[in-house]
Amino acid sequence: MRTTSSTSSPAFPRDPADLTPALLERALRERWEGVVVETVSVSATKRCGEGVASTADRVMLDVTYRPGTGTGLPEHLVLKTMMASPRAPAAMYENEVRFYTELRDGLHIEAPLAAATSYDPDTGRFGLLLEDLSHRGARFPSALDHVTLHEVRSILDHLATLHATFWNSPRFDTDLDWLATPTSGGMFEVFDLIGFDLIADQVARHPFKSELLAPLGRSLGELWDLLWIVQRDHAVAPTTLLHGDTHVGNTYLLPGSNGGLLDWQLMMRGSWAHDVTYFLVTALDPEVRRTHQRTLLDEYLGKLADRGVPDAPTLDAAFDQHRRAALWGLVIGWLICPPENYGPEITIANIERTVAAVLDLDTLDAIG
Repeated sequence: MRTTSSTSSPAFPRDPADLTPALLERALRERWEGVVVETVSVSATKRCGEGVASTADRVMLDVTYRPGTGTGLPEHLVLKTMMASPRAPAAMYENEVRFYTELRDGLHIEAPLAAATSYDPDTGRFGLLLEDLSHRGARFPSALDHVTLHEVRSILDHLATLHATFWNSPRFDTDLDWLATPTSGGMFEVFDLIGFDLIADQVARHPFKSELLAPLGRSLGELWDLLWIVQRDHAVAPTTLLHGDTHVGNTYLLPGSNGGLLDWQLMMRGSWAHDVTYFLVTALDPEVRRTHQRTLLDEYLGKLADRGVPDAPTLDAAFDQHRRAALWGLVIGWLICPPENYGPEITIANIERTVAAVLDLDTLDAIG
């Protein structure tokens, strides 16, 4: 039987070999009453920095349960955790744990099932025990892969559902007042303190980044200042719950072209355009995006209206927001990201797509 979620589950071990049936059972019982774990084995591990995982390690587990227990629990799970020192600020790990413990169950979107969660605010250690989506036939695209318009529309539909559910929600003043905004709390404090230095260091370390930026004709300092003009605008109503990091590599595609959303570490509240623009820019080849972006935006706005949003922007106003929102995916999304997180090829492909969007949408002049 499933029960309410909690962040107080036993800490997951750093060494996967120490993950025993008894420990896993204790963690699962925080949410799944009466489950009995008989066996657990590690089938694979993926460590961040290997080009297959960005800010956390993944441990793939095969689990068996005593017959009559574990109803609804997958037999194939992924433990998302850190086996060594954290690769990201603790705020990111806490954010994702809170998404799965406080928000996931109430959302009618495609996102992984969470079997157990754990977060220790004193150490920043965390664990997310999620369903292994590969056993549902999921594939995990990147900017190097072809994503069809049908698949793009599926993910936009989930974003519309997410955004409509929390459009100008009064909960942002009550139980969700902990959520960061583009200009306060969470990762904003990190970006505000050291974000520009991190970007400058990345561009200095990796000359290909400065070469790809050259067509913009702007300095890093100018791009940084323009970005925060947009972010201040995105902190003003109407605001909604955002995934926050919707590049195509944080999505998955299931058989039948249904898409879903992964990696909620940058979740916050802000403008819908933050999510929609970053997704469109990284998911689609630039020429395909140029041809279809206005139609896709119009369809997204229609879905907001269908889900009861009374004050969705007009298409012209939305397109203007879309133009301005393109800068975040370049500056914070990929200039700040070390190439070892996803590998140089994926990093280059994303920078190429985001630079192309900033150019052909005339983003910098649109900001002012």
